[in-house]
Amino acid sequence: MKRTVEIVFTIIGAVFYGIAIGIGALFVNLNPQMRAELESILAQDPNVDPDQISVDQLINGVATGAWIVIAAAILAIVLGILSIVFLKGNKKPKAAGIILIVSGVLLTFGTFGIGLFGGVAYLVAGIVALVRKPKQPVVEQETNESY
Repeated sequence: MKRTVEIVFTIIGAVFYGIAIGIGALFVNLNPQMRAELESILAQDPNVDPDQISVDQLINGVATGAWIVIAAAILAIVLGILSIVFLKGNKKPKAAGIILIVSGVLLTFGTFGIGLFGGVAYLVAGIVALVRKPKQPVVEQETNESY
């Protein structure tokens, strides 16, 4: 049985998780211009106490979150590749389906929602992998009826 649908959805999910890696990389490398903009925004806001939060703390927090997104997205891509290996040749479709469903749900939260579309694609691929049954060959029975 061919598992083309599951493989295609898994590849689509991996591409979306790759986009999440790109978004995380953008936030890891906050440039000096963005730092200056944050400093001016925080200086203009009368509700912000400079003793409670600094631009360095804000940038470090964003960078930490971005590294978490990158790590979760890389894990999702690796699990997607593993699932494709299991789906190729119909080796272990149930294991691939379970991996895709669990990773699609958990790693969507691990990417703070940035990998939502990838998670949905993994979820669809996992459900299809579990639900599809191999076609049973139709065997015609010979009847011994006399007319």
